[in-house]
Order: sequence, then structure tokens, then C-alpha cells
Amino acid sequence: MVRTIMMALWICLSWNPRPAQATSAYYEAGTSLGGFSGAGAFFNQPGAANTSGGFVGSLSVYAPVTRPNAFGRLQAGLQTRISTSTVAGTSDALAMGSLHVGARLEIWRLYVGAGYSPWTWVSKPQQGISSLHLNPGFSSFLAEAGLIWRVIPEFQIAACFGLEYGMERSGIQSPLPVTEYGLRFRFPFNPKEGNSGSGVEFDGFRYPFGVMK
Repeated sequence: MVRTIMMALWICLSWNPRPAQATSAYYEAGTSLGGFSGAGAFFNQPGAANTSGGFVGSLSVYAPVTRPNAFGRLQAGLQTRISTSTVAGTSDALAMGSLHVGARLEIWRLYVGAGYSPWTWVSKPQQGISSLHLNPGFSSFLAEAGLIWRVIPEFQIAACFGLEYGMERSGIQSPLPVTEYGLRFRFPFNPKEGNSGSGVEFDGFRYPFGVMK
């Protein structure tokens, strides 16, 4: 059984349907649907345990820390996030902010990432995003994954899914978690960095994944 699992893993890591594409440093803006679960302790509002709808906005900058043309490309960066929602039944506004030191592993069109924010910001009751202030004693952790469409060398779109967990110093977890599913818009600082010969590989803008560039 162990041998079978190891063989399957080796095949997955060895399979690359297209040559690895160079990854330069980039900044990225995200706009996603989202929502809070178990956020009562974070907001110090019992009603915040149940929220209705929501939005997650993010702004990030990442740079490669491994060889750009490697099959698995490791990146490090910063990601700032603002998550909003409302208390179910009362529509009281909720908002949470965080600044994550993060890392991503990108393979072909897929990436997975994680981050840690030593600080979080929280809104005042019923005042929403305009009242964000530091929430002492709470940090947060982030896990994310996405599928990348390289539209043109200067612009990429990623369908993403993310989970952010708040953590109080005593060990209480809240929110549990903030869920995000939406789009990220990526702009490389130097689209042609690390490429030569045949030029920059990209998918095209008419259809994703290389169909009819």
C-alpha cells in the first residue's frame, strides 16, 4: 500500500503537461464572496456566531524565492485582507482586517499557500469597516489554493478558495473560519523575466488554458 502511494505521488510530481513557466514578482488584488463562522469571541458579540453573506478583499505582493523555471516554484510575500459580513437577523455590520506574511507553492496552473498575521483588526459593534481598530490578543492563520489563467504575460486571473482562522492568546479560535471563494487579479512586475528563446508562454484571452490565443 505504501509503495503504491509513493508511486502515485512520484507520477503526479513528474507529470508536467507544459514546460514550467517563469514566475516574476507580482502584485495581486482579490475580490471574493465570504462569510464568518464562530466569530462571536473575535467580535465580542454573541450574535456574530451566525453571519449572513459577506465579502473578502485582499491586496498582495509576492516574489519567487526559488529558481523561476523550477517545476515547483516557491514564493514569499505579504497579503493584507479585509473581510466583511453582517449578523444574521439584525444586519449589524462586521469587519475584520489582517496582514499576513505568507508563502505559496505554484505548480503548473495550481498554487497552494499559507500565511500568518500577528495582528488583526476588528470593527466596533454596528459600525462596520470604517471603525476597524487593532484587536489586541488575536492573530490569524490563512490557508488558500487557486487555479491560474495566464491571460496575457502582463495579466493573470486566479480562481481561489481560502480559509482564515483567528486565534486568541489563550487558545480560543475565532473566527472559525472566514471562508473565501472568488477571484484574484495578478499583475507581474516583469512579465518577461526568466524567459528566452521562444518567448513568454501564456494562455490567451479568448478562452482559458491555451485554446485559441
